[in-house]
Amino acid sequence: MRRFNAGSLFAIALIMLINVSPTVAQRGKLKQLIEKFDEDGDGRLSLSERAAARKYLQELAGAKKSKTIPPKLILGKAKLYKFEQGPYKFGVVETFDLKVPARKKTLPLRITYPLEQKEYPLIVWCHGALGSKDGNQPLVKYWVSHGYVVIQPTFGDSISLMTEDEKKKVKSILSLVNSPRVISQWDDRPQDVSHVLDSLGLLEEKIAGLKGKIDHKKLGIAGHSFGAHTTMMICGMKLFNPFTGKPASYADDRFMAAVMISPQGLTKSVTKDSYIQMKIPSLMITGDNDGSPMKGKEKNGGAWRKTAFDLVPAGDKYLLWVKDAYHGFGGISGKTSFAGSGPTSEDQVSIVKSTALAFFDAYLKQNPSAREYLHSPQLDKETNGAGVISTR
Repeated sequence: MRRFNAGSLFAIALIMLINVSPTVAQRGKLKQLIEKFDEDGDGRLSLSERAAARKYLQELAGAKKSKTIPPKLILGKAKLYKFEQGPYKFGVVETFDLKVPARKKTLPLRITYPLEQKEYPLIVWCHGALGSKDGNQPLVKYWVSHGYVVIQPTFGDSISLMTEDEKKKVKSILSLVNSPRVISQWDDRPQDVSHVLDSLGLLEEKIAGLKGKIDHKKLGIAGHSFGAHTTMMICGMKLFNPFTGKPASYADDRFMAAVMISPQGLTKSVTKDSYIQMKIPSLMITGDNDGSPMKGKEKNGGAWRKTAFDLVPAGDKYLLWVKDAYHGFGGISGKTSFAGSGPTSEDQVSIVKSTALAFFDAYLKQNPSAREYLHSPQLDKETNGAGVISTR
């Protein structure tokens, strides 16, 4: 079968569907197309042959387009938990450089907060490998609009912290994803999160708009991919040295609730015993195609990640399974694509951010209707199975 590039497709489609004079190059492409579909060999396309060629072009052109799953959920009609943007207007501190004297470093923060003066629960968001404080705005802005303060640290593996010389040496993003840089900060990340909590008073003192707005007793944490790994360590997940068997733990029991998007499955360092102390109320989120961009984990999908939900101690544990979702869950990062992100889907983003809000409302705001929603079949029903919540 002959293949045509996107430019050829566009030119040929124009020639076939409207009256234009083809260039010499276009005549060559058109001749190829005629040869492919000219079943009777008369040198031209009949109506039926033209229809077959048109269908072929449309299907091929559709495959060339950036993949987007059309939305089915409709604002005002779909009965997801607080489906629409919330009532709170918000302010943003795009960069606050928090000093970490004990480790001789500076931790860049992005802080988003409601403008109305009262106390709000806090969510610390942990970005994935190589990401930064500026990602995942579809989630952050939605949660803040419903009455939360969100702090986003930039961890040491971030591309944004690389020097220009370091960036020039990178052959591809995929090679960077599988480089030592990705996991080099595994133990620094949870310490950064704890330092953020240690510094809440300082942040309120230094940032006028934040003063008096953080409820220090209602603290939540969330993260995606390697950020979920960081979140899980904060929540008690232990890493075992594969050679000595010695465990490493960076648990911080000040958090009351945690959301782990693309949680950590079993590895040489993460064993069944790693999850034993993860007793904090947790929502884990994965889906059919939620594989890892790390080499060797690409084909495992969400089944590998679901292992974490199956092995954590039962009680106040939830799993959101998003049908057909890839690692990007339709665009929760706010970017168009990255390694393994999959197609964009407004519905998948809505399912993730809405369910996570219901969980935080249930465990940080003690909202009984939110807890009831998590235990009901409403999400499954409203999305026709696109999102399903399980509990343990």
